[in-house]
Amino acid sequence: MKIYELEQDRAIRRFIRKNKDSKEELSNFFRDHFLSPFVEVEYTNKVANNIINITHSYYLSLSKQKKFHFLKVLGKLFDVALLIKIWEPILSGDGSEKFWRDQPTFFLRLNRLTEHLEVMRHQISLVDKRHVHSKIILVEGESEYNFLNAMQEKTIIANLDFPIYNYKGKNNVQNLVHYIKEKNRQGIKVLLTYDTDGQTDNFLERLKKNKCKIEDTFGFVRDFESSFPPKFFKFALENYIKRYCSSELRLNIADIRRLLKKPPPVVVSFKQEYGINISKAKLGLILGRIMINVIERHWNDIFYRKKKSYEAEIYKFLDFVIRE
Repeated sequence: MKIYELEQDRAIRRFIRKNKDSKEELSNFFRDHFLSPFVEVEYTNKVANNIINITHSYYLSLSKQKKFHFLKVLGKLFDVALLIKIWEPILSGDGSEKFWRDQPTFFLRLNRLTEHLEVMRHQISLVDKRHVHSKIILVEGESEYNFLNAMQEKTIIANLDFPIYNYKGKNNVQNLVHYIKEKNRQGIKVLLTYDTDGQTDNFLERLKKNKCKIEDTFGFVRDFESSFPPKFFKFALENYIKRYCSSELRLNIADIRRLLKKPPPVVVSFKQEYGINISKAKLGLILGRIMINVIERHWNDIFYRKKKSYEAEIYKFLDFVIRE
């Protein structure tokens, strides 16, 4: 451990022993031991004020030992906030291109963030393991993976903050067995999603025979793409064609409804009907970016009031991944 970190640890222990728990006392403590008096002072003071106001009640509820670990988390959070602020003009500044011209991998210096984030994760796990990822969502294909990942990239909703693993089809069952068992060993809940098809029964039975512990499963009645409401899917397809085909195609909602009900996968039916090859992976990204805007605006109607306009299977899938 670095010398300054040892000094910070000693300072944290002294602070906790004195039972100085008011917001003002915490502010003074952070300014004395964690915030730079010379770099981005106004910004870091605002960050400190926000963090203290948000976390103070929770901090007071902790034991002395857990307070120690929680203050270490906040200390690293200040380091992360400062690095982000410092790197903002480096990445987006008008002179960046000229300054870094001869160093094309200059951005790798951001790897310092990894160290701080790993310490935060470890220390918060010592406060309460429930604050670190306690579940992982296993999806069958790249389209589902990209869909969830695109949503996570565009939102800070805590319910969507979980790791995702693409097991790349039911044929990779042996690799999946090893992966699930490792997550079981780590105490992480495994949630499995899949498309219901002719392989499903054998697939689930093999996982069961290999003693894989799965918290819960979600099987799409047909497949992921067919789970969307027709109007939503129509809008996503039109966006896809405009972006990736450099053209425009006005689709008929009645035709989309018909394609979603046909036996072949909807992207196959679409190619047969319109002669356009749709990449499921790219379509998943578009679907996710559209969906996050919908659920941010209509969260209560989708997940609590469960209005009839949000009864499509995709909303049941989202309810599955955020609630478990």
